Amino acid sequence: MIEQKSIVTTFVKAVSVAVDSQSSLVIAISDFNALELETAQLYVRGMDWSNSVPTQSKYDYVVADLPIGMSGERIELGNEQINVRRNWAELSKALHRISENGICLALVEPPAFGIAEGPRYLEALGREGYYLNGIFNTPEGLFASTSIRPVLAAFSKSFKNEVFAGELESDAQAKQLASAFITNSAGNSLSQGIYIKHGTFKGFGSFKAAQQLAKLETQYKEYDSVRLGEIVEEINMLKSGESHQEKPNSVYIPILGTSCVVHDIAQVSVKHHNVFQVVLSDKADSEYLSAFFKSDLGRLVLSSLTSGTVIPKIRKLDLLDLRVALPRIEEQREIAFTHRKLTSLTEAITNFQTELALNPRSAAAIKGQLENMLEQIGGLTDADKVMNMVRSGESKTVEFKESFGLDTRKGTKEKYIEQAALKTLVAFLNTSGGIFIVGVSDSGEVLGVETEVEKFHKSNDAFLKYIKNQLKERIGEQFYPFINHRLVSVLNRKVLMVECGESPKPCYLDGLIFYVRTNPATDKLEGPKLVEYVQNHFV
Repeated sequence: MIEQKSIVTTFVKAVSVAVDSQSSLVIAISDFNALELETAQLYVRGMDWSNSVPTQSKYDYVVADLPIGMSGERIELGNEQINVRRNWAELSKALHRISENGICLALVEPPAFGIAEGPRYLEALGREGYYLNGIFNTPEGLFASTSIRPVLAAFSKSFKNEVFAGELESDAQAKQLASAFITNSAGNSLSQGIYIKHGTFKGFGSFKAAQQLAKLETQYKEYDSVRLGEIVEEINMLKSGESHQEKPNSVYIPILGTSCVVHDIAQVSVKHHNVFQVVLSDKADSEYLSAFFKSDLGRLVLSSLTSGTVIPKIRKLDLLDLRVALPRIEEQREIAFTHRKLTSLTEAITNFQTELALNPRSAAAIKGQLENMLEQIGGLTDADKVMNMVRSGESKTVEFKESFGLDTRKGTKEKYIEQAALKTLVAFLNTSGGIFIVGVSDSGEVLGVETEVEKFHKSNDAFLKYIKNQLKERIGEQFYPFINHRLVSVLNRKVLMVECGESPKPCYLDGLIFYVRTNPATDKLEGPKLVEYVQNHFV
C-alpha cells in the first residue's frame, strides 16, 4: 500500500510541476494522506475547511483529498436544487477556489461520475463554468481495508470536447502521464493516456471490457457484442426465503457477492434470493454464457457493474445493459461442449492424481497419452494467452512489435528494429519480467512473421535459431534460463512469443547498456540512477 500511495503522490506533484503551479491549496478531509504537496501555499483539514480559506483567494492548483462513500445531501448548484453525495458537495466548493486557468484534482469513488446521478451533477457544474477534463485510475490495492479503487478527477474552467483518461501504474509512468495530460499529448493506451467522449465513461472496468469486446469482434468475425437485454426472455428475483423454479436455458447471476455464474440451478451455492434467474432466448445458450462469465473478460464485464461499492451488488437495469460476447448459436454450443469436457477432464485428472502413488502401472500406461494431451493443451493455451494480451493491450509486462528486424514499409532488414526488440527483452529481465510478441501491431492486429521468415530465414527453425544467436551474442547465454522463445499459431498466422522472467542479476545489452521497463516504455539508465537501481533492485 505504501508503494501505491507513493505513485499517487508522485502524480499529484508531477501535475503541479507540469502546470508550473505558483499557488496551491490542499484540502485534506479524508485520512488517506496520499494527495500531498509540500509546496502548497495553504493546507487545510476537516469538513469545515472552507472556513480556513480566505473568501476571495484563488489558486492555480487545488488538490482535494475527499472521503468516499459518503451519504447524500441537497445543495444548490447550477441554479437548481440537486441531491449529491456529500463529498461531491465539498468538491463543488473546492472548484470555486481555482483561478481562471487553474486545475482541481480530487479523489472520488469509482466509477467517478459514471453512476446514475453523475451526468446531472456534471451538467450543473458546467452551468457554473467548471468541467471534467481528466479521469485517472489509482493503483490497485490502494486501500488496505477495502477493494474499492478510487479515481482522481481533474477539473478546470476550460471545456474540452473529450476527457483525458489514464491509469497510474508506477512512479516514472505517473510523471509521464501527468505531462501528457497537461500538454494534451495522449497515446493509444490507458498507460499513456487516451481521450474518450464526454458522457460515455461508466468506469474503468466498463471501459476496459468494452475495448476487449471490440477487439474480440475484430479478431473473430463470428463474434458479436450484444446487450444482455437483447437475448433475455425474463429476469426473476425472489423475496428472502423463496426458491427459484427451474426453467430451461437459464443462468443464475449473483446479485450480491462474487460467487460464480452457473447454468444449473443445482450448482447455485448461495440463497436463491441472492441470485438473478436469467431466462435466455433461443439466440443464446445458457451453458456458453456461464462459461463466458468464468473467462477473464467475462469476470471483468460482470465486476464492472459493482465497481465502487463496498458490498458488490448488481442492479437489474445495469444487468440488462451489460454487453457480452456472442458467437453464432452453433459455436456457442461447441464452446459449451468443450468447456464441459475440460471440466470433466480436470476432475478426472484430480482424482487420478490423488491415487497416483498407489497405481504405478496405470501411470506408466497413460504417460504417453498425458504428454500428448499436454502438448495439445499447451499449444491452445499459448494461442489463447496471445489473443488475451492483444485484447488487453500493451503494458509494463507486455509489448508488441510488427517484426523482429523487418522494416515493413521498405521490405529491408534493419538493425535499429532488432535493437529496439533486444532493448525490450533486456528491460523485462531487469524489471519484473514480461512477454514480447513479434508479429502484432501496436493497434493489436495479428500480422504474423511469415513475411520476415520467408524473406530472410527461409524456415521457422532457421528463424528461431537466429533469435537464439542474437540472444547469445547480445544479451548473453547466462540469461537463457530466464528466456523462453517459440512460435505460436494465432488466427492461422505464426507469431514469435518471447517470455522473460525477472533476472536475479543485472543484464546489459552488448555488455554495456542497461535498460528498465517503465510502463509501457523502455528506458535507458546510466550514471547515479543506474547505480541506485542496481543496488535497490538486485540483492
